[in-house]
Amino acid sequence: MGRPPRPELHDALLDAARGEFAARGLERARVEDVARRAGVSKGAFYLHFASKEEAFEEILQRFMGAMEDQALRREEAELAFRQDNITTPEAELRHRQVEFDCAAEIGILETLWRNRHVLAVIEGVGGSRYHRAVSDFRRRMQAFVTARMAEKQASGWIRKDLDAALMGDIIVGTYEGFARRMAAMNDRPDLESWLRSFVHICYEGMLDRPGAGTRAPRSTSAGGARRATRASVPRPARPRRRRAAAAARDDS
Repeated sequence: MGRPPRPELHDALLDAARGEFAARGLERARVEDVARRAGVSKGAFYLHFASKEEAFEEILQRFMGAMEDQALRREEAELAFRQDNITTPEAELRHRQVEFDCAAEIGILETLWRNRHVLAVIEGVGGSRYHRAVSDFRRRMQAFVTARMAEKQASGWIRKDLDAALMGDIIVGTYEGFARRMAAMNDRPDLESWLRSFVHICYEGMLDRPGAGTRAPRSTSAGGARRATRASVPRPARPRRRRAAAAARDDS
């Protein structure tokens, strides 16, 4: 009877596989190197995984699961934050919201940092085996964020003239961009600064301010229309008086 796989060794092999995939890519990584990095034999690896591809698939699934868990926990924290600030004046609430978002979403960036090589490995692998899983994951996250934006629009927190799905694309796409930047880094960047900049950019464009996104076009009087037309159409250059006088003498 073969030896049963040890749960703690399973995680150790996954950690070793992450290191090898990050250093060599999935295609060039070797099972024996993963096993050596984990301090076990090649045979021990196969007690846990049928192939290196299976190991990477589990790494990918764990990463996507961790991201979705982070998003759900962040949503639960948002609901609690809203409940605690029902009576907070609007100006103070907006300040608190920015601080809350920066504190609540840093966990998402930390998860991306710990798994920063996963996306690079996927992009280096041909075929659609992992790309399909990532596309499905992105659709779920985009739908989740879109629903969150729609709820905030309904509550009057962000502008109602903005497309909720587009905002979802922008937010999800920005985090994907963060992940790509991280993949090329060895030292942890200032994630808090990244996040604070992004939050401020979002709120500058999305927050519902009096008249934001609902400004009626200025009515233009007939005189104003003529002035606008004259200002927008370039005028032909007028000849200088001396040149005009010289031309008149030549004609005579």
